[in-house]
Amino acid sequence: MIRVLLAAACLVLFAANLQAGGLDDLKAADAAVENGKADEAIRLFTQALAASDLSPTDQIAARKGRAGAFAALSLRADAFGKRDEARSLRERAIVDLTAALAIKADDDSLYVERGLSYHMSGQYDSAIADFDAALKLKKTGTTLVQRAASQRAKGDYDRAVADFTAVIGLDSKESGLDNWDIYNERGYAQFLAARFDSAAADFEKAWTLGSAARTGDVLWLPYQLAWLHVARARAGQNDTEELTRNAGAIDLKQWPGTLVAYFLGQLTVDQVSPPSSHGAMGHGRACNLAFFFGEQALVKKDSTEASRQFQSARDVCNVHTLQYLAAGVELKRLGQ
Repeated sequence: MIRVLLAAACLVLFAANLQAGGLDDLKAADAAVENGKADEAIRLFTQALAASDLSPTDQIAARKGRAGAFAALSLRADAFGKRDEARSLRERAIVDLTAALAIKADDDSLYVERGLSYHMSGQYDSAIADFDAALKLKKTGTTLVQRAASQRAKGDYDRAVADFTAVIGLDSKESGLDNWDIYNERGYAQFLAARFDSAAADFEKAWTLGSAARTGDVLWLPYQLAWLHVARARAGQNDTEELTRNAGAIDLKQWPGTLVAYFLGQLTVDQVSPPSSHGAMGHGRACNLAFFFGEQALVKKDSTEASRQFQSARDVCNVHTLQYLAAGVELKRLGQ
């Protein structure tokens, strides 16, 4: 009898130790995520799941956490041009999120996370389907914007504009988003659809609403003016007076303000930006230069130079940037 009781006690202790181990690994994995250690987080999430003693809620947390770490690593791989590796990592994230949804099919956040992974892999129909499912469970401005971004990337501009418009119609406190950012996003969709007058109207609205809040922002203000200018120019409008007036809010001697100085005819192409050796920062600058030079070439009806610049943008821009997407759209219009 004593032996039986001792054996039973040992089994209880063994089970308790297993449970503590799984939960400890889960907590350690969360800490690794907080510290930006994605590889370590994946190892710990995997150990936690392998313990097979997590509650359904903790299993979902582990799956979702590991999927997030895979997604973070995929973005790093994309930044270094390792697209096959990035896609493989996102596929693993999708597997985890699908497993989590098998446990709890009414969790809108799981659909959103999986939709984002599909989007980043260029699987826009699957992404839209997941955002649809999430919106049926919980309608939020953020999810509407994410669905609109997938629709825009797919080329379904009318539906993208409709979703962005719906978000603008929400109270900012309800959506948790700044309206000037949404006007910009809708403006990009209009620009890609070659509705340049509408794009310019949205970019102007974004400038009007956002410039006061972004005073001194050395990136937002010049890029905002650049997009507004190219939309006006593509629409056949002469915005020299407006551009000159708005340029007073930025430093025209420092990048990216020099881009606006170039549009005003104050600098040549070679004077806009000195070479940069700062890794991702340098790539970002080269990306924007190629894209906006391509747009300016189109305004001057130089399709050969435009094609060259847009192809350069496709080569140097991160695949998840709007410039990469827009350069591809422009190349298609040029028959490339």
